[in-house]
Amino acid sequence: MPYSIETEHPECSGWAVTKDDDGSLMGCHESQEEANAQLTALNIAEAEQDDRQVVLIYGPPCAGKTSVAQQMAQRGDLILDRDAIHVSLSNLSMHDHDAALIGAVEASWNSLLRYVPEHPGSVFIITGAPTRAQRRELAHLTTSIRLVYADRDTCHERARDSRPLNWGTFIDEWHDLYQPELHDRSEDMNIERRTATEGVELREEGDTLTAVGYAAVFEQTSQNLGGFVERVAPGAFRKTIQEADVRALFNHEADHLLGRKSSGTLRMMEDDKGLRYEIDLPNTTLGRDVGELLRRGDITGSSFGFRTIGDEWAETDDGYPLRRLTEVALRDVGPVTFPAYTQSEASLRSLAEARDIDLDKVVEAAEADKLRNILQDEPEQSETEPSEPHSTGLPRSSFIR
Repeated sequence: MPYSIETEHPECSGWAVTKDDDGSLMGCHESQEEANAQLTALNIAEAEQDDRQVVLIYGPPCAGKTSVAQQMAQRGDLILDRDAIHVSLSNLSMHDHDAALIGAVEASWNSLLRYVPEHPGSVFIITGAPTRAQRRELAHLTTSIRLVYADRDTCHERARDSRPLNWGTFIDEWHDLYQPELHDRSEDMNIERRTATEGVELREEGDTLTAVGYAAVFEQTSQNLGGFVERVAPGAFRKTIQEADVRALFNHEADHLLGRKSSGTLRMMEDDKGLRYEIDLPNTTLGRDVGELLRRGDITGSSFGFRTIGDEWAETDDGYPLRRLTEVALRDVGPVTFPAYTQSEASLRSLAEARDIDLDKVVEAAEADKLRNILQDEPEQSETEPSEPHSTGLPRSSFIR
């Protein structure tokens, strides 16, 4: 069920997120950014619920993006590819483009993008999009991104025998503009993990074993994460525990499933302390083993996997860099063997974007304990207006072949 953003909803003074099929109100927001964040979380939650994925596959010309999409797709899945659209409209070869047809190709592309939320199967969107801003234009549709990369010389070599001469220009333009994704080392949309050492207890009622613990504690300052500390704000989980089909996992392992929100075997709630969870352990080897480890006191910590929807960067009272998570999209919660509140590059992603600084420089500053220097620099104000949350297409330059 796709969702939309409205600016004149009778119950909202700002931006409203509504459900398309019945018009029900999902949330009111003071800014487009907040509305777009909820829209993204809803789309991801919906995709996770039915194992559907929408993958943005990007990279330079001749890198092999189409081949990757074809390998990933199954019967009933949708592959959006400008080159394929051009072929179907022109009867020309795959990479022989006629400028007179560009308008028709763009119209078809935009129409297909609008259809993406309604498609029941997975969707693979193939694009060039060398800059981060261009990729963000499609963030509200996608559940993950994947870089298919080949260096400039390799692309030219591949194009030499199979592409028209003008593809050399496309290749050079892509590599000249390319901005690595701030995680480009990952395909899972910046999944981070955090832990709490509040303890996990085992409750036994008849044949039912229930693990009860806190995956996060509000406003508790973390240990040094490598140049900064972190806190979780009350309310950070409010939307996600209502909207996402969160899994209960042991040690974050997908094949160590203990429960699931949609089946009722995982229950989560925010209270004054933090994010509390209850897992009805399954009558499986893993479930019985986890129960026994809890009974013996061998497992003492919990953790949660998440993507950041909203955060704030400031400083502690003594001037140390502080990141405060204000809204997250939960992926999983559950007990862990080794509680460790450690940072990842994904933790620094929002700071790098806010200051328009390359992630490597932010990571280097964190490792040198100099993040406070970045925080003390005033962020540059962008001269461009933010894109519409439901932009149906990008300028041609965004999709360099």
